[in-house]
Order: sequence, then C-alpha cells, then structure tokens
Amino acid sequence: MRALTLRGTGGLEHLVMSEVPAPEIRAPREVLVRVRAAALNRLDLWMTGGLPNVSPVFPFVVGSDGAGVVERVGDGVRAVRPGDRVMINPGISCGHCPACVQGEEPLCRDFRILGEHVPGAAAEYVVVPDENLAPVPEGMGWPEAAGFSLSTL
Repeated sequence: MRALTLRGTGGLEHLVMSEVPAPEIRAPREVLVRVRAAALNRLDLWMTGGLPNVSPVFPFVVGSDGAGVVERVGDGVRAVRPGDRVMINPGISCGHCPACVQGEEPLCRDFRILGEHVPGAAAEYVVVPDENLAPVPEGMGWPEAAGFSLSTL
C-alpha cells in the first residue's frame, strides 16, 4: 500500500511516499480502516526531527490524525461494522490498568500514539483498536473528520 513514511530523522527531507505492507488485524478488537483523509500536525514535525526515547523502525508510517471507512473487523468487535464512516482517536491505551479504569488513558503504562509509537494513518490503511473509533457526523467531510479527532476525542 502507499504511505507517507519517515526514512530517517533530521528534517522534512526524510518524509517520502513509499510502498509498505498493508497492516493486518491481529487481535479480536482490532479494526482495519481504509483511510480517506489524514491530517499532519506538530507530532509529525517532531518525528521528522527525532524525539528522545522514540526509536521508530524505518520506514515508519507517520500521521496521528485520520478518518476513513471500516474495511474489516476482528472477531470481538461489536461497535462498528464494515462500511461505517469513522474518525480515529490517536491515543491507544491498554484499557484495564488503574489509570485506564479511572478514565486517565494518557497515564496508561502502555500508552501509545498513532504515528509516534505505532504506524500511523498517513496510509491507505491503518489498524486500530475498536475503542479508538468514533462515527463521523453526517455532513462532515473527510478532511474535517481527520483533523477533528486530535482536538476533540
């Protein structure tokens, strides 16, 4: 699949369109989303410069903000189904540690961010946990939905 990838750090010249393997559903609650729009933000710029204690495996798919259509779902997914229009919350947590149980997901011991710790949404497809998806409101376009998630979800 085509994706915007980081090939190294040190500047924007390390961002290139590449062919990379498509992601696969590996867990019961994961969802494969066909990305319709991805928004770049400050995290993507920070990633091009290199972040302390973040060591992506190159080529690394960037993009923490995205929206698209559910393509496939894992066996345990009940909230969305193929064909649903969704926006993606880029903060991924374990869902069961004390911080997550208290609603403090950013304090999760396993907290990860799409496009920083795991491959991002600037690609044709992305796999995310089902709890990281929200419906795109009727009348909202793809670019707005892609950028909306960072500021609201």
